[in-house]
Amino acid sequence: MKTDGKITILRLMIFFLLVAIVAGENEAVLDYLGLPLKARYNYHAVVHTIPKGGAFISQYGKLTRKGMKCPQNVLMLFGEDDISKRNQIQFVLSSSSSDVVRVSTELNIRFVHPLCNVSGYWRVANSSSPLKEVVMTGSKSSNDSTFTIQKSGDGFYKFAFGSADKPMSIGLQPIHVSAKLILSKDIDFSVSFHHVF
Repeated sequence: MKTDGKITILRLMIFFLLVAIVAGENEAVLDYLGLPLKARYNYHAVVHTIPKGGAFISQYGKLTRKGMKCPQNVLMLFGEDDISKRNQIQFVLSSSSSDVVRVSTELNIRFVHPLCNVSGYWRVANSSSPLKEVVMTGSKSSNDSTFTIQKSGDGFYKFAFGSADKPMSIGLQPIHVSAKLILSKDIDFSVSFHHVF
């Protein structure tokens, strides 16, 4: 009798553990209103781990005398009120029957209206430099354009590069009054997503 009771308890523990694991894998990424993110919808990504606050993800390059330099890097810019430089991003799911973006699901990220002649798809540049930058010359079908969205410890989300089973953190490399998105174990950042209607 005692053995049957122990086996039943063990089975229940295994069942609840499996349910918790599956539920965690299927958790939807939520926007700042608490609604699930949807593939092909437009969002602003607002950065929350910056002391100054008011930072967002953008594609804008630096101004030159001859006008705007064609951007290559994905950037974090300061300036909560400068809506003209907030760029809309979309999430393109690699393979899913649902349009809901889920935590740790492999996807592509793209700017909705890329500047110049770039695809707008994010990718990690394969350079000989130890600094691996996130640039906008990726494609939907390339491994170097595969990202995931992970939960961060502060109730927001963070970007990661690569497959869901071996994600690498995306961090920030400060430059002047902005920062480049790069592969980094040390300087990751949290974002929330604001749906653009």
